[in-house]
Amino acid sequence: MITREIKLAWNFFRQNGIKETILSRQAPFIIQFGKYGICGIVSVVVLTLIIIAGEILFPQHFSETLPKEIRAKNNLILHFIAFVPSNFTAYFLNRWLVFTPGRHSFQKEMILFTIISLISFTAGEILQYFLIINFETKQAIAHASFVVSSALVNFICRKFFVFEK
Repeated sequence: MITREIKLAWNFFRQNGIKETILSRQAPFIIQFGKYGICGIVSVVVLTLIIIAGEILFPQHFSETLPKEIRAKNNLILHFIAFVPSNFTAYFLNRWLVFTPGRHSFQKEMILFTIISLISFTAGEILQYFLIINFETKQAIAHASFVVSSALVNFICRKFFVFEK
């Protein structure tokens, strides 16, 4: 199965070249999933840069010496602020490079995409809050748990509920 998918992807790439492979929404699954991953990485970079900026600009709100409840709450607020530009980045990159738009109107597509993002975002927030409160997890691990748990939900929901005609 995997060998077949790799061969399909390789043949598609050889026949179409890099530009068409990147821009095609009809590429084999492995290529589509790879492009989805790259869009996710760019979105996570946007999220991370905003989180880092928040921690640099307001270090007193994220100090490891703060009570864990306050630090966890401040992480929730910072992540929500970072969510907005990160979500827009993910939406527009996925719409352009990965998924086929047209199943819904642009507005409904954006609303569904954002609802799915908020569901996965909330799951990630609950996990990182839980880790800080119960295990006094370090900032980097809390942020990483948020990113990984959020990504697990997004691809399938976006593929089957938001995009694809």
